[in-house]
Amino acid sequence: MNIKMENNFEHISAELENQDLKEIIEIASQITAQLDIENIVKNVVWSFYAKFQCISVTFLLPKDIEDDLVRIIHYKGVEKTGLELSIPSIVSLIDFLDKDEYSQIPFSYFKENYTEFEVVKGFEKINTDFIVPLRTDKGVSGLVLLPEKSDGREYDLQEVQYIIRMIRFAAIAIENSNLYWQATTDRMTKLFSHHYFEKALDDEVNRAVRYGTTFSLIMFDIDHFKRLNDTYGHLQGDVVIKKIARILLGSVRNIDICSRYGGEEFAVIIPEIDIEGAAVVAERLRKNVEETLFQGEKETIEVTISVGVTEFNPGSMRSPSEVVAVADRALYQSKELGRNRVTISK
Repeated sequence: MNIKMENNFEHISAELENQDLKEIIEIASQITAQLDIENIVKNVVWSFYAKFQCISVTFLLPKDIEDDLVRIIHYKGVEKTGLELSIPSIVSLIDFLDKDEYSQIPFSYFKENYTEFEVVKGFEKINTDFIVPLRTDKGVSGLVLLPEKSDGREYDLQEVQYIIRMIRFAAIAIENSNLYWQATTDRMTKLFSHHYFEKALDDEVNRAVRYGTTFSLIMFDIDHFKRLNDTYGHLQGDVVIKKIARILLGSVRNIDICSRYGGEEFAVIIPEIDIEGAAVVAERLRKNVEETLFQGEKETIEVTISVGVTEFNPGSMRSPSEVVAVADRALYQSKELGRNRVTISK
C-alpha cells in the first residue's frame, strides 16, 4: 500500500470511528435516561440490528438483586421473544466472567473453560459467537450473548469496539435502574416504599391543585394480623403480606401507585378517579382477598382486609398528610364496624 492510499485508509477509518462515537453518544443519552430495564435493552438491541442486522441478542441478568435466578431478555431481530435456557446459577456465571478483566470473551474460550455443560449447550443452540460482560466499577452484573453474523462474516475490530462501548453504557444504565428501584421499592413486597408514596402523593396533590384534576386514596390493612403472626409465626405472616401485594397489583390499573405503607398496612393512589370509582376498586380488592385461600404449613388460612377510601378535596384538604388522615379514619371506621369491609369517607 503506498503512502497516499495508506493516509486515505486512515482518514476513512477515523471518519468511521467518529461516526460510531456520534451514534454511541446519541444512543447512550437515550438509555442512560431510562429507568426501565426492558427499554434499556430494547434501545441497545435496535442499535445493534441497525448496525449489524444481528439475528438475535440475549441479555442475562439476575432476576432479583438478592437471588440466584436468571432473567432472560431475548430478541430475534427487533422482536422480543421467549427463550428457555438451562441456567442453574446466574451468580456462578457472573463469578466466572468477573475473574478476569476481559471486555469480551469468545464463545470458544467459554466453551473450553466453563464447567456447566447445560449452559454451554444452551449458548451454542442460539449460535453464540462471543459474550460481553455487563461490567461497571462495581464488577459484573450480567452478560450479553452476541450471535454469529447473519452473513457469516466475523465481526471486525471496529464493530466489536462499538458493541463493547454500547454495552458499557447499558451496564451503567441497568445499574442506575437497580439503584433507583432499590431506593423506591419495598424489599419484601416489591411495591413502592413508604418514602416513594409520600413523594408521589405530594406530586398528585400539587397536580390536582394546579390543573383541577382529582384523585382518590385507598388505605387498608390486614385484619387480626398480630393474631395471625402469633398463631402461625412471622414467616407465615411474611408470606401473607407478599400474597396480599400480588392480589393488590392484580386488582388495580398499571398507572395506580401501590405502596406498602408500613407493617401490614398498604396505600394506593388512584389518579383521575373520583371516590365512587375508587370505592369500586376497593371493594374488588377486598373481595379478591376474602376469596383467596392462603396456604399455611398445615392448613389454609382465611385472611380479610379493612379498607378506607377518600377523594382529594382542595377545599378541605390542604396537604398530603390531611388526605392520609381522612383515608386512615375511614379505614379505622371499617375496623370498628366489624372489619372485612370498605368505608368511604364522608
